[in-house]
Amino acid sequence: MIVGVIGTGLMGSSLARCLTSRGYSLVLYNRTRSRAEMLAGEIGGVVVGSPVEAAERSDVLVLFISGDDALYDVVYKPGGLGEYSGNGVVVLNASTVTPMASLRVYDYLSRRGIDYLEAPVYGSVSEAMECRLYTLVAGKEDVYRGVEKLVDDYSFDKVFLGKIPAASVLKLALNNIGLAMPAILAESLALLKSWGLEEKTLLEVSEKLWFGEAVKRYWNRIFTEKPPRFKVWMAGKDYRYIAEALREKKQPAILSSTISTMYYLAAKHGLADKDYPQIARYYIELAEVYKNTKHVK
Repeated sequence: MIVGVIGTGLMGSSLARCLTSRGYSLVLYNRTRSRAEMLAGEIGGVVVGSPVEAAERSDVLVLFISGDDALYDVVYKPGGLGEYSGNGVVVLNASTVTPMASLRVYDYLSRRGIDYLEAPVYGSVSEAMECRLYTLVAGKEDVYRGVEKLVDDYSFDKVFLGKIPAASVLKLALNNIGLAMPAILAESLALLKSWGLEEKTLLEVSEKLWFGEAVKRYWNRIFTEKPPRFKVWMAGKDYRYIAEALREKKQPAILSSTISTMYYLAAKHGLADKDYPQIARYYIELAEVYKNTKHVK
């Protein structure tokens, strides 16, 4: 099986390394071609100049791209998958997108005879590189069974959820939980800072409480800069997608809209490409600024 990887950023390049270790032949495409060429220089693979060329040279395409707009570019722009006229390629969209975008692309590609599956993953760079992602799959079951071995090879576990957009919806619901704690910690730490308490007090006391493990999990990633597992701006984007998906069904999106704003504000002030728990740094610094500001009536 020849696998095309569309998007060779943090996750796509890590998945490519996993697939190489499993013996797959790779076709690589990235909007910035030099990134794909650098990866190919390290692990092998054929670099192509467009998504449609990747489709023409692959049995399966795995998409690891940044969101709805990038998905539309891969499908609709000149050189996109909409120009594919071959037979048999399966598109596995491993990206986090809105259910609306996924449905739109699924309908469009289906009319052109291209099989499309949602296959978003839970896990980050190290899990992708070590072939131990948790994969959510939705789409036609017979299409899924045809690529199940590939999914098994990069996943420690998986679940088939039925029709599109079930996997996109569940991925956003999981992210709504998984990305919330750093935002909550950001406000909690800002509260302590603004009232003159030491940040470590929160860690020390929370260790005695039921949520202490969650606080401890993120603590070092807040106060020690490390390579990003997931970037601040991407967390803001995912919460915007959650809000949009809720509004599409006429549901309120109070929490997701607020947390999206929190992440985007931190991103705007220099933390965009930082590891997402470092959102707390912005709010701690903001609290420090206001604490030391004398207000004159």
